[in-house]
Amino acid sequence: MARILIIEDNPANVELMAFLLTAHGHTALSAPDGPRGIASARAAPPDLVACDVNLPGMSGYDVVAALKADARLARVPVLAVTALAMAGDREKVLAGGFDGYISKPIEPESFVAELEVFLLAADAGAVQAGGGTAQPPAILLVDDDPFMLAVLSDMLGDEPLRVLCAASGPEALDLLAREPVAVILCDQAMPGMRGTELLARVAAAHPDTVRLMLSGQHDLAEIEAALRSGLADAHYAKPVSAASLRERIRAALELAAQRQRR
Repeated sequence: MARILIIEDNPANVELMAFLLTAHGHTALSAPDGPRGIASARAAPPDLVACDVNLPGMSGYDVVAALKADARLARVPVLAVTALAMAGDREKVLAGGFDGYISKPIEPESFVAELEVFLLAADAGAVQAGGGTAQPPAILLVDDDPFMLAVLSDMLGDEPLRVLCAASGPEALDLLAREPVAVILCDQAMPGMRGTELLARVAAAHPDTVRLMLSGQHDLAEIEAALRSGLADAHYAKPVSAASLRERIRAALELAAQRQRR
């Protein structure tokens, strides 16, 4: 699992974050201020840094600038964990050099999954020979209804991921052959290739991809068979709320990260 450095001056916040990370198998390190956080990262580069913005003496913006200026640490994801919640604060944090933003108070149920999205992005976009830049993980939405694709894409618009869309099973398979996808979310009732057939082919060719179904089907026999056999990882019924969808995708990204580290 990952080594995660927490730069935070509030001991209670550190204790909670470290507990959650350790419970999910990660190694949690901590520093109470910017200078010691930077020194810790330079001594042993972590896989991710969770940094408060309003630190004593040295702000989080100065910390992230120092980390990104170090060649060994430039590609380590640095997330702002902050109570800033005014309009425009998220944009300011991202413009200040942070790779992502998690609001305080943190949500214990989703905190680790939110962090692991960025771990997955770092793994997927790790620099290869000749260079390259990190990209967020990709989720592939598959539905023959263009309105549904637009709605789902809009629901995930603020998440740190790339949303790809396909209108059919063959189109989805063609896309999967060209680039890695962490999670696929597909409908069942599609012309030409049903969702369960698509997920069976994805399971064979891309076993690490998390395979989800989102359908309005009343007859669930095929879907339940796919779940029992492991061809599908989960099934959700339409309609779905934006909050519920985001929560489920975060959990799926966490599962995808675990599969990549096996």
